[in-house]
Amino acid sequence: MKTKHGEFDIRPITFGERREIHKLEMKVYWEDKIEREAYFELLDFVMHKAFEDPEAALKDLDDAQIDELLNEIYFEYKNISKKKATK
Repeated sequence: MKTKHGEFDIRPITFGERREIHKLEMKVYWEDKIEREAYFELLDFVMHKAFEDPEAALKDLDDAQIDELLNEIYFEYKNISKKKATK
């Protein structure tokens, strides 16, 4: 996956993992506000699914860059989900 922070190899997700992401996502956006703690749980889940060794993959980025990258990966996973749904 190409990002402004570099190119990263991310692992694909399974149907069950996609559903887990969806479940976590529902906790983030609740009653027109964003629950921060739930948002970071979602990003942590994405990080551990995307990278075999997150520490090694992300060691050159600061925390804000890591959050930005993980958000991009989250949207990539959501986009993959939409592509599968339209097939």
